[in-house]
Amino acid sequence: MDIVTQHALPNLKGKPYGGAWSINNTEIKNFVIEVGKYPYASTNVQDFLHDYRDWAIRKHQVLGIEQYPYLAFANGTTEVFTSFYHKYMNRRLRLFRGEYFYHMIMSRIMQDFAWIDQEPLEKNDVVVVSMPFSDTGGIPALYRSTMEQCEDLNVPVCIDMAYLNISKHTTFNIEYKCIETVATSLSKVFPVGHMRIGLRLNRYNTDDVINAYSNNDPPYVNTHSIYVGHKLINEYPNDWIYHNYKDKQAEICKRLNVTPSDCVIFGIDYLDQFNDYNRGSKSNRLCFSKQFDGRNIDTGRLAHAQRSGFQRSY
Repeated sequence: MDIVTQHALPNLKGKPYGGAWSINNTEIKNFVIEVGKYPYASTNVQDFLHDYRDWAIRKHQVLGIEQYPYLAFANGTTEVFTSFYHKYMNRRLRLFRGEYFYHMIMSRIMQDFAWIDQEPLEKNDVVVVSMPFSDTGGIPALYRSTMEQCEDLNVPVCIDMAYLNISKHTTFNIEYKCIETVATSLSKVFPVGHMRIGLRLNRYNTDDVINAYSNNDPPYVNTHSIYVGHKLINEYPNDWIYHNYKDKQAEICKRLNVTPSDCVIFGIDYLDQFNDYNRGSKSNRLCFSKQFDGRNIDTGRLAHAQRSGFQRSY
């Protein structure tokens, strides 16, 4: 069966443009190494949570963000998703095609599943969507109509903003009352994925483990990761990655004849030249992080052209 039938993504991490990686920028790596020398350095958890929230949305227009006043530290966005799914395990999961792989895994675990464009939403559904969208770095075409339906049917929604701070200045609306939880993290922004520096923003004051850990006295969270994260957001603007790599993104996209994504680490192939990078939607997503930081020499296009018969001069 194909990936649409199985609702499973192929493992593309070993391919030149596969996966979705933070950029191993040398300056930031050295900064993290330096501030990480102090494992017992303390920082106020609540100060970090509010500073991170304000930093994350700066220069973006995330309409309705003030409606999510309950902040908690999370071990990356993943812990937020786990908590959300645990709450709604008996509902039918609805996703856009090409969604983040964690949600695709959950589509095989949940009691029921259907693509959002496959059939109408129903009252017993639950929706998770990445904004910016994991497959394109933009806003899904059906986002507004889907949220309006969720609003009418009281379908709970979780928004994943993991790519917000590697994207150009963007605008989207999360005012819909159906949205209960918003998640973001620094894992794709800076090379600190293993530090699991995440933030959950909730519409309601949820009495769960994530909330209890952040609000315990003293907080029962990874204070070293919080210290590093606080230093990073105080040192670097939230569009630092985008502005430092948008020209390189444009160069690679021009060479490969693909469209620059609003998310600076991606190029989107709408011409089906790179169908081995397809993730279940009508386009193909290429990640350039390894080209940006030198982990991978940009020769994959030539090999692909030779396999597919697509000819392009260099």
